[in-house]
Amino acid sequence: MKKQKKLLVLGGTMSTLDVVKTAKHMGIEVTVADYLEDGIAKKEADHAAIISTTDYPALINYIQEHDIDGVFTGASEFNIKNMIELCEKAGLPVYASKEQWDICSNKKRFKKLCEQYEVPTVPAYSFDSQTQSIDYASIHYPVIVKPVDSYSGHGISICQNALELKAGIEYALENSISKQLIIEKYMRGKNVEAYYIVQNGKVKLMSLSDRITRNDQDGSPVPVAFHHPSKYIQKYITKVNDKVCAMFENFGLKQGVFFMEAFYDEDNFYFYEMGYRLNATMEYKFVEHFEHYNPLEFMIQYAVEGIFGNKSVTDTKASIFQGAACELSPLLKKGTISKIEGLEEIKQDASILYVHQLHFEQDRIDSTGTLDQNFARIHVVAANSDLLYDKIKWILKTLRVYDEHGEQMILPYRKEEVTR
Repeated sequence: MKKQKKLLVLGGTMSTLDVVKTAKHMGIEVTVADYLEDGIAKKEADHAAIISTTDYPALINYIQEHDIDGVFTGASEFNIKNMIELCEKAGLPVYASKEQWDICSNKKRFKKLCEQYEVPTVPAYSFDSQTQSIDYASIHYPVIVKPVDSYSGHGISICQNALELKAGIEYALENSISKQLIIEKYMRGKNVEAYYIVQNGKVKLMSLSDRITRNDQDGSPVPVAFHHPSKYIQKYITKVNDKVCAMFENFGLKQGVFFMEAFYDEDNFYFYEMGYRLNATMEYKFVEHFEHYNPLEFMIQYAVEGIFGNKSVTDTKASIFQGAACELSPLLKKGTISKIEGLEEIKQDASILYVHQLHFEQDRIDSTGTLDQNFARIHVVAANSDLLYDKIKWILKTLRVYDEHGEQMILPYRKEEVTR
């Protein structure tokens, strides 16, 4: 009888919930570990361990005592670093090396990699992190200031003048572990996000989405919708896709998934960051629906078996979904959630693949301009764009989230955010 595989998942929050559900669906026995006594992913798992995800000796002891086959986590960059370190110490399969992770997760090092392979990036200004000096006279505003190692929009500022830039630099440094930042031209072009899979050293584009953001709140632009496929996908494939594939194949990526964010401006694409990991947008739901394989399952299989999928998916050209899809991410105003209406009705609709709810009744929303504002990630599909837009309008009409004063907390969508 074949031994049931065992997976240790680092982190028991929402970021690993679908990892746990997917692994269990694959017939894998799942343990979730972190320092908390409770957690939504821990409730879903077969076992829970109260061990910090940075306590490598204790985790290795647990792995050995319970005959664990592999370690994995969700989109948390903090726990991905811990996963890589733990897997290397325990001799378990891991899709990324420390060096690959450090380059791909650092905005400045990623830009240097792109420049090496002539992949276009957003123009940047020189900033000396040690002396914190900059030639303010050389700056053409507006600019955007970002920590090189932040995520979810934290530490980011859009600056219109020298005074705002000084404040933005201070804010970025406060939110950077490495105390490094990057200052770039504030791009006014369209935002796109590319999703790739790497299998046995071959790189393939899975999808390109139009990343719709709004920046009328304090902080950085926050995405409210991801429309698949992007209306620029043919230009993307023609102009930059081959360069991106060649860059990462030469860089030495072997297995996994990654995403890249770029602006489309004046008939060209300019990249500004990437993630060598699962994306919080969970676009693998659309890949599974349209392409009939699940990248998350491939990642989990690699963690426990060292095999990245049971079929080849990179031996064909970049694919375009035969249909339309959107990951809808409604934003919430500040306040405390007192009541949610319509969500269960939405979940029952045949066009809804998945609803990843991020906030619940009694949750408090205190910040704006970060991903903390997202109420949920609603994955909707349709046969064509017109049907998709009708369904999105129905979702926005049906969903209601009220604050403690009975006021609607969801920020109204604009026409261009719904219909492109």
